[in-house]
Amino acid sequence: MSHFLILLVCFILFRDSLNTVQILGLFPEYHHAPSQYLEADQSSHWTTQSMEMFRAAITLADRYKIYVGGNPINYTILQTNSNGFAELELVCRSITNTTVPDILGVVGPTTSTNARYIGPFVARIGLPLVSYTATHADLDDKSNYPTFYRTIPSDILLAEAIVKLFKYFSWETCSMIIGNDDYGYGGLKLISEVYYANLSIRERLIFDPQSDKYQADLKQTLEKSQSRIVLVWANHSSCTKIIQHVLRAGLLRRNYVWITTNKIDFNMFEQNEWFNLSGILTVVPFIGNSSAFGVNETLQKEAFDVWRNLSHNKNSVPKLASAVSLEAMYTFDAVWALIQALNKSVLHNKPPSMNKSLACFDNFLQNHDEYLNHLKMTRFYGVSGNVQFSKANSDDCTHGVMYGLYNIQPMMLKNSEETQKPTYIKVLTWYETTSQHLQILVIEAHPFVIVHNSSTDNQSSNYDTNLEQVSSRFDPMKTNDPKIFIYGFVADFIRELERHMHFTYTIHVADPTTAYHSLITLVAGDNRQYDMILSNIAMTSDRMLKVDFSTPFYDNTFRIITRLNPYSSPLSLFSCFNPFTWDVWVAIFVVIIYSSIIIYIFEYQNGNIENSQPELKAICTGIFHGLISILIMNGDIRLTTTSSRLTILGLYALGVILIATYTANLSSFLTLHRGKPFISGIDDIKNGLLPFSRIGIVSNTSISDYYIRNISTKYYSLTTVADTYPRLLDYTIDASICDSSVLEYAVNNYYCDELTLTGVSFVKSPFAIALPKDWLYKTDLDRNILALRESGKLESLENTWINHRACSSSSSSSSSSSSLDQVNDQNSGTFSLNVLGGLFLTFFIITAIAFGFHLWNCRVVIINTFHQTMKRIKLPIRLMPIRC
Repeated sequence: MSHFLILLVCFILFRDSLNTVQILGLFPEYHHAPSQYLEADQSSHWTTQSMEMFRAAITLADRYKIYVGGNPINYTILQTNSNGFAELELVCRSITNTTVPDILGVVGPTTSTNARYIGPFVARIGLPLVSYTATHADLDDKSNYPTFYRTIPSDILLAEAIVKLFKYFSWETCSMIIGNDDYGYGGLKLISEVYYANLSIRERLIFDPQSDKYQADLKQTLEKSQSRIVLVWANHSSCTKIIQHVLRAGLLRRNYVWITTNKIDFNMFEQNEWFNLSGILTVVPFIGNSSAFGVNETLQKEAFDVWRNLSHNKNSVPKLASAVSLEAMYTFDAVWALIQALNKSVLHNKPPSMNKSLACFDNFLQNHDEYLNHLKMTRFYGVSGNVQFSKANSDDCTHGVMYGLYNIQPMMLKNSEETQKPTYIKVLTWYETTSQHLQILVIEAHPFVIVHNSSTDNQSSNYDTNLEQVSSRFDPMKTNDPKIFIYGFVADFIRELERHMHFTYTIHVADPTTAYHSLITLVAGDNRQYDMILSNIAMTSDRMLKVDFSTPFYDNTFRIITRLNPYSSPLSLFSCFNPFTWDVWVAIFVVIIYSSIIIYIFEYQNGNIENSQPELKAICTGIFHGLISILIMNGDIRLTTTSSRLTILGLYALGVILIATYTANLSSFLTLHRGKPFISGIDDIKNGLLPFSRIGIVSNTSISDYYIRNISTKYYSLTTVADTYPRLLDYTIDASICDSSVLEYAVNNYYCDELTLTGVSFVKSPFAIALPKDWLYKTDLDRNILALRESGKLESLENTWINHRACSSSSSSSSSSSSLDQVNDQNSGTFSLNVLGGLFLTFFIITAIAFGFHLWNCRVVIINTFHQTMKRIKLPIRLMPIRC
């Protein structure tokens, strides 16, 4: 029974081992040098470092619970220094071995020559091959190597870097020494066939590392050459051997400039030869040490920690990232790319599995199409920089590739006053911007980003009509989704930047419900997913703690939007008096009273006037006549004196002008009152004129931050800006605060007779491009944005998109002018006394003339009355002495 249990346990363990999967790693054999040599040059053991980083990546996948079929991912490392056929045989045996887990990916090989053998084989069975050192440009051919990928930059970029170096120093010719392998011949082909117009090769030498010989005499060939610049294009070991031959031939430090494409191993030289190595130049790619270079510092630290925990000798683990070889960094990212693709395949319930066969070429990887597609679309920031394979012409990790020119210089050894060891000093740095591929994220916000999805027809009629006009005038910009296109200010802005900065890009459209604060995190930190965010992204102090911003490309402000026709308005019993101010109405009343009194005076002496009436009744009758004269200009009033007729004539003239003015301005006032918004500006919101719960604010935006800090924590939460307009129209909210440019475009193009802007603009909130902290190309980007502004191109884009108007000027006039203008218009429709004072003064002059006529007509009566009055006054004076 016990034997049966043991067999059962063994069977279960064997079955579980078969259910697991593994990644195969191919590394060259490396014989460790003495410890003193390792201390002199740690880069010499790049093979050991690469294997350690390979194990660290697999261990991290287990820590992150990235499983396939419920089991962790395993690994197998094969070390060989054999040729391509022998390495292919080892891979075949590993795949057909039925006692080991399924191999779902291969990391390697280390040379382009071996990749030519293994690449077609793994492509036949559907297995991905990700190399960390194979750089030959021909491996980009997808017809021959459809499943080949690499994390190291291609030789094409190295050739471009060397050509730029020659152009920098005004060099035009060189002699070239190459290794007798695919790497050497690939470099020779690029320089002689692609860049022949920039760089002329005078002499060519081929070095065979197997026989350790040249095909021609080294010294004679170089001495007869017309060029004293020698370019050595060979791998690490061949470069070291070539320089050894050059040193023995006495060609170093003899008016020659030596440029290599790989660093040499100082440990292969005697100490007395180190001094002669000074001055050798080397062009190699390098990896930045911060997120500014696209490096995931968090992942890098975790990888080193795992490496340290797995290592038996803690001191052998480099303390600084700069001490880790490039090959080791590229190895980690190669493994991590396969792990990411496997994880996505599992999440989509289509994990790959190997259908094994005893015949090597009869093996087949099931679900490999889905798996390879995930690998192709995989993009992440790794320990070596940005890793991405979804490029049209190449499957390199070429984003932000940096090249350094290193010079060998002597350095004094510790505890020694005489011995100096050589070291590489970086003297020049440049970046391959021609290969720069940016991942740009946008979010829909008219007019900056107008999104058209050809697979859906759920847009409103307003948007459809405007989109037809836009699509007929402008070319769409493609995105990563073939069914989605974008138009707008941002699309044209990207085209202008591309024309000046010569980068390639992929546009990603964010879900419209994504909060703006969440967008910022996508370019912040080590786990950023995009290189820039370009939409109506406002610069704020809080956001600048997480990301950097470019120079602003548009000066935006905040604005308030309301309905054009309010659903209710306060009842006003005296609104009919609004065309005139109160002092004008008082003046009119005074004129009526005044004219009635003087008409009574003028007509009192006439016997035909109703003298039998009491004086008060007569005055009231005169007031009635004066009011009728002003309002209806009735000519049936019986007047007998010239003064009265002249007074009535003045009243007629005054009444004609007042009634015409009143009628016109009452109509204007009622029209303005009909389109009067709820509020006049931000102060009305602060003062609580509207309930805070009826003010719509898009959450997690710079506007919501402003509103919460300065007004209230209570508001009606909106998910997107587009939600603002239907919520206003269905009376859910009464007002909303948003970006002025977005609101003006919506009112002028979509909601002409329904919504309006009110109040003046407030709080400047410039739009800029959100970038990672200390982004490598920020200075170049800022300079080009300023150049576009200086050339007037940005202003032209603003006129084309932001200032565009589809509505008629009359229907959207309220949106084109500020509410201050509306207030001024309303005030201009109300006439005060200082405007109409001249009219009243004219009337009083007429009445003064009428008084003059009246006095002239009554001069006899006045004189007689005056004499009689004087007699009455004198009579008491004369009688007074008699009484005394």
